[in-house]
Amino acid sequence: MPSYLDPYNPSILAIPAYYVLSLLPHMYAVHTATAGHPTKFDNRNPRSSTLKSSLKGTLDAETYAKYERAESAHANGMENLPLFATAVILGNMAGFKKDGIGGLTGFAGAVLAVRAAYTVVYIGNKTQGLSVLRSSLWAVGTGLCLRVIVKAAKALGSRKFGYGVL
Repeated sequence: MPSYLDPYNPSILAIPAYYVLSLLPHMYAVHTATAGHPTKFDNRNPRSSTLKSSLKGTLDAETYAKYERAESAHANGMENLPLFATAVILGNMAGFKKDGIGGLTGFAGAVLAVRAAYTVVYIGNKTQGLSVLRSSLWAVGTGLCLRVIVKAAKALGSRKFGYGVL
């Protein structure tokens, strides 16, 4: 049965999906900081050095901690997006198979699932034990990306390219 995604490369579409997944914690942070009224958020200078101190003074400690964890999950997602995008691009350049568990679509799906779990654990974390789980999820996601990059480097390194002058 044909699928809507048949004409597309799902691993490449996973790059904007990862980006959106990385934006969600920021949206949740704003929701948390405004008690569900995001129009009350002062968006004139959202990266100001005084925003966090202002929020810390107006939110209870638990809500502020959740806000900080959500913003940190957002920042980590954005920091790791280039690694994921690089792995997807290099895997496609190397000609890795698209479908199946061992293909790029499976890789991208696994990274997205690990990223979603990481985000949920990060935002909900209140104990040292969960922080170990969070760090482990981060390591798994990073390891998946590095594995594809190294495999692509090997595959592309074994090819003979005729480089011309630019």
